[in-house]
Amino acid sequence: MEHPDYEYGQAGNSNTAMISAASLSRRAELEELARLSGCVPIKHDDDIAADYLLADLSSNMDTETDSFSGIVRYLDRHRSTALVWTNMDSLDAAYAALPQGRCHFLIDTSDVEAMPILAGAFERGSMDRLHDRDSDVEFGSLHRISDELAQFARTLARIADTDRNVAVSDKPVSFSPAPFGGFQGFPTKAVARTEKINAATLRDTIKLRRLRERFFDAELFADPAWDILLDLKAATQEGQKVSVSSLCIAAAVPPTTALRWITAMTENGMLIRQQDPDDARRVFIGLSDETNTKLDDYFAATASRSGQII
Repeated sequence: MEHPDYEYGQAGNSNTAMISAASLSRRAELEELARLSGCVPIKHDDDIAADYLLADLSSNMDTETDSFSGIVRYLDRHRSTALVWTNMDSLDAAYAALPQGRCHFLIDTSDVEAMPILAGAFERGSMDRLHDRDSDVEFGSLHRISDELAQFARTLARIADTDRNVAVSDKPVSFSPAPFGGFQGFPTKAVARTEKINAATLRDTIKLRRLRERFFDAELFADPAWDILLDLKAATQEGQKVSVSSLCIAAAVPPTTALRWITAMTENGMLIRQQDPDDARRVFIGLSDETNTKLDDYFAATASRSGQII
């Protein structure tokens, strides 16, 4: 049954958004979200190319395999970007099944966080460059994108709160921007090796980082890239595999933000994806050999310093 308020996109400056959701009420919410973001909702038709595909899978887990296949087919057929709503329970399956180069994942978060993406703050061209395997990911750009998305989301949230007809959730924006200033590369100069840092020391370092949050706002110290590297290094020393959902938790920022960083670091070659040989619906994330070696060099270089660096 077609939703009566859907309309075909007309020529003009507006982007189009196709909606896929399990219930009419959720479709209406996503339709209103698209309109508030400056997009024109269009009828759900695999033959029509929309700029964005809005797919809420968080309440449709019984048919997730079919839903994933449908999204993949649509993105293969059209040059579109998907915004995929999911939850932590199904994140591993979604991340394994869907093409990261064409998807934004929104995980247990307010709808407001999708608004700046739909409104063009995160241009699709930027996403293409982020996932261009022939060029390096610019982490400085990712920091700026995070800052801009956070600020834009807050602004749009305030606007949405003043509209009594808004169907978008009014929960606070669950978004922790990366610190401004960019991500500096590791030093390339070789460092004299000492004994490798052990997993117990790394876990103690991670605990100390979390201890800060007892005394200060956690967002003050948002540093997902370093938390991701520390957790993966500890897991490497322990001989453990790390799932995407587990790594999102370890990043100590909202999972949507964490996944953006994990994806960028993977595309940059710092991290690697490893298919779970026992479950095709899950991938593990690990350190690349180069990143692992550079972390060894870093900890060797800091071993003689007094105090523990966190």
